[in-house]
Amino acid sequence: MTAVLAFVGLALALVAGKILRRAVSVFRSYFVPSSVLGGLVMLLLGPEVLGRLVPSLPFGLFSDGMIDVWRQLPGYLINLVFAGLFLGKDLPGLRGIWKLAGPQAVFGQTIAWGQYVVGIGVTLVLLSPLFGVPHAFGALLEIGFEGGHGTAAGLGPTFEAVGWPEGQDLALAVATVGVI
Repeated sequence: MTAVLAFVGLALALVAGKILRRAVSVFRSYFVPSSVLGGLVMLLLGPEVLGRLVPSLPFGLFSDGMIDVWRQLPGYLINLVFAGLFLGKDLPGLRGIWKLAGPQAVFGQTIAWGQYVVGIGVTLVLLSPLFGVPHAFGALLEIGFEGGHGTAAGLGPTFEAVGWPEGQDLALAVATVGVI
């Protein structure tokens, strides 16, 4: 039953985000996705804001069980995103794929490696020696901007494995800035 309530909560958050997007012209004109607005609504109503303002509601309007269900979802949902990319599409031959995707692949790799080189370089040369930030901090630039929210959420176990669980929160914040 908790899982059902968790999914109902997500659906209501998406509806709230859609309503906000339609009601506020600034959100429409800057193409803020309904899912981001729904996430902001959940942030306000959850333990991070409402739960801290009202001590009698430590998890906000949500239950601890719902939040536990939500913690498990990103790793699974990113698989659904990638699994459904080519459904219903006819795939061309190898030459046709390269003709269509080659320039984008080269551009994407240039951007990705540039973000890695800049992020890791600045981290290794400046941030780690001066402020003691973990070396994994250097990957946040690429994870947040090219990877996005799904990548940032899906890499939570990796950040924990390297001893830096806070990295997922920072990656999600960088991805949010990247969307904006």
